[in-house]
Amino acid sequence: MFKRQDSSQLAVWWREIDKIILVIGISLILSGNIFNFLSTSNIPSEKLYDSKYFLFYKHFTFSVFGFLVFLLFSFISNEKIKVYTLLGFMFFLFLLILVYFVGIDVKGSRRWLNIFFLRIQPVEFIKPFLILIIALTLNLKNYSQIIKFFLSSLPILCVGLLLLIQPDYSQTLLVVTIWMIMLFVSGVSIFFITTISAVLISLMISILFFFKEKFFYIFDRLTSWLGKVEISYQSEQALNAIKAGGFFGRGIGEGILKEKVPEAHTDYVTSVIAEEYGILIVMLIFLMVAILIIRIFSKIRNAENNFNKLALLGIASLIILQSFINLGVTINLLPSTGMPFPFISYGGSSIIGSCMALGLVLSLSKKVL
Repeated sequence: MFKRQDSSQLAVWWREIDKIILVIGISLILSGNIFNFLSTSNIPSEKLYDSKYFLFYKHFTFSVFGFLVFLLFSFISNEKIKVYTLLGFMFFLFLLILVYFVGIDVKGSRRWLNIFFLRIQPVEFIKPFLILIIALTLNLKNYSQIIKFFLSSLPILCVGLLLLIQPDYSQTLLVVTIWMIMLFVSGVSIFFITTISAVLISLMISILFFFKEKFFYIFDRLTSWLGKVEISYQSEQALNAIKAGGFFGRGIGEGILKEKVPEAHTDYVTSVIAEEYGILIVMLIFLMVAILIIRIFSKIRNAENNFNKLALLGIASLIILQSFINLGVTINLLPSTGMPFPFISYGGSSIIGSCMALGLVLSLSKKVL
């Protein structure tokens, strides 16, 4: 007689994995597909591709691939994750460099690559690995805080410069902000962080003015947002859609925002949802995101080492910042940025990047058996 031993990798994974994060991740992926089906069918798909469900089929395909990536990343062990961090960062940094040479120009920006029949945006893929690289450098042994700071600044400098060249000012600000949060939590002195923040703010503002022709769209958006001219058409329509939807919405298919704003299913997806389903559904989505973030922070508290803590903090910051920037743009609290809402906004690169990030969260937060 042999003792029954369940030694399969799947069984071990199931025992180690955080079930709450797994369920919320799957729920957000499914929610994104449901809302994209309703926001892209008919008007956007027919206008752009002369096909009723083309955009939904495209998003669904990316979501399936993203879900597989989500599961695959969750299987990575803590011993191997640092090796994959270096490989992943170098690969996606190469794709980001490739954008400069063979990227696709869309509306004056070169941010996309055509790979076979797919169009991808490499910045969405490199963000999770950039966070891991920063966590790795800030957790180096036998180095002073100043040395760790300069080492962690190198990947930020590389990615930031490549993003500014595209130009993608909002994503540059996003990764720099996450870096500063991770620096603060890692123990770098508040005086040093304050000094560096002041320098960075001055530098980013100077870049805007020295390269005004390249970043003209930033000035247009800021001018509109500050009220020197009338509120932008998109923001006005998005706010009107939220008001029209009220608490319970106008009903499935009754929304008109997707007819008035061409890219409502990306930048203003929360307005589309609020108009047809009501603000209560939008609150439910944010509740799921809030539970996810709270759960990640509980894992940070119990993490075994500083690398895991910093990496989890960085990914949580990424999800929080992207969610609230998208919401801020929707209700005109922030100027338009083009920042997608994680898992919910239409976009193949966005959904895969979000799945990568959450898959890494599952890997970093595994129980120690």
